[in-house]
Amino acid sequence: MVQKEKEKTEFTEVFEKSLMESPDSREIFDIVKRNSQGRIWIIGGFVYRNIIKDIYGEIPTPQEIDIDFLIERSSKKRDLYVPEGWDIKITDYGNPYLLRGKTRIDLNYLFSFHSIDVRKLRPRFKYFFTGTPLDIQSIAYDLTDTSVGVTGWRGIDAIKRKSVRINNLEEAKFEASNRGISLEELVTQKAKELGFECDLTLPLPQIPKKTYGDVEKS
Repeated sequence: MVQKEKEKTEFTEVFEKSLMESPDSREIFDIVKRNSQGRIWIIGGFVYRNIIKDIYGEIPTPQEIDIDFLIERSSKKRDLYVPEGWDIKITDYGNPYLLRGKTRIDLNYLFSFHSIDVRKLRPRFKYFFTGTPLDIQSIAYDLTDTSVGVTGWRGIDAIKRKSVRINNLEEAKFEASNRGISLEELVTQKAKELGFECDLTLPLPQIPKKTYGDVEKS
């Protein structure tokens, strides 16, 4: 437990350093806060890429800076706040994202987040970690409560092992299908992208939890 907390603290310090070095971070966080209520988490490649880059050295840099946010609740305002210079677009999942040059901000909401919604779970942040296609993606940074810092043992462990494997089989199948590739390619491409090993072992089936609909009926 002590070792895990030490690693979590180390990863938090590394990631927060990358945030401080990002010239647009303050403006981006302001945009997200204006379009949300409750807690906000940074998820996805922006978290694990910056940590990997600092710990293990250079990795290929994407042409586009893509920052994914997971938001507890949407703003009470009907229209999104979109400052001058930014364009608003919609993803294939129906979620909004803002684009300026090569910088992209994705606004994902718990109540409509695909892996949570498709499993009919309550919109709770803890379910994010068991729903990512790959284990490396199961990592987040709590932007609202920075004392929490970087969280997600699956993602942290993947970085430590320098290995990528499937985390949620159904979501991995969904992602691979959307991209027109096989499950094996989904894992190997991400591993190659990060300079990691790929582990093609399939995860054990997850024990079904009582769904949101079942809870409402009980």
